[in-house]
Amino acid sequence: MRSGLRGTVIGLLAIAASCAAGAAAAADDMQVKVGKDLYMKYCATCHGPSGNGTDGMASRLFTNQPANLTLLSKENGGKFPMNELMNIVKGDQKIAAHGSREMPVWGEILGRPLSDGMYGQDEADAKIINIGKFLETIQVK
Repeated sequence: MRSGLRGTVIGLLAIAASCAAGAAAAADDMQVKVGKDLYMKYCATCHGPSGNGTDGMASRLFTNQPANLTLLSKENGGKFPMNELMNIVKGDQKIAAHGSREMPVWGEILGRPLSDGMYGQDEADAKIINIGKFLETIQVK
């Protein structure tokens, strides 16, 4: 009787873990989809749809070619630099090619809250994190 109950409990725990893993994967997939949409809206004009910095409509207009965003992990020891990405987009980390401390055009929109509400900065940060989640999927190995 005890072993039967133990088996049932273990089975239920396995099912719960599987459901949680499935929900987490679905949430990750949604973040990547939202991130791709945001990337295409705010970043692809310069960095290109591929993220390599050469195929953006405006990429040839710059003196310095936009960064190859597919190499971020490779250039960071194999780990995606999410915090650095956030600091660059928000203007907290200077990038010579950008001139000012804010990402041209989109730094104010993506890096700063659109509202003064309690969660304004969290919402702004979530946009950058979603873009980062998409960029993680296009990293060169």
